[in-house]
Amino acid sequence: MSTIGLYSTLYSRLSECAELLDQTLIQLKQNQQEKISEQQQKLGNLLMSLTQSPKGIEAQLLVILLQDSPNKSLTEWSRLGHKLLSNQVTSTEITKLEGLARILEYERADTSARMRGGNAS
Repeated sequence: MSTIGLYSTLYSRLSECAELLDQTLIQLKQNQQEKISEQQQKLGNLLMSLTQSPKGIEAQLLVILLQDSPNKSLTEWSRLGHKLLSNQVTSTEITKLEGLARILEYERADTSARMRGGNAS
């Protein structure tokens, strides 16, 4: 696979994760749902899978991105996934999800720059 193809695939996966996260955050902030949305359920399952084996490709990608995340272990992210699935989301969890959104956006911008031959880092 070419370097462009690799970065293009990575960018696509990052975008999918970011879109899922953004949709979930919007729904949580609107606080209009009594039951768990499909996006919230997918995100919760994804975060819970970070500590399970085997992991899907999206979970593997997040594990790599979150390795350097200060003060949060994969177990903490998994607990957040459980809270999403049990619909026990507070402003603290929303803040953590917003932090994850920033990480994904940074990585997406960096990957986009690498596809163009630059480096956003």
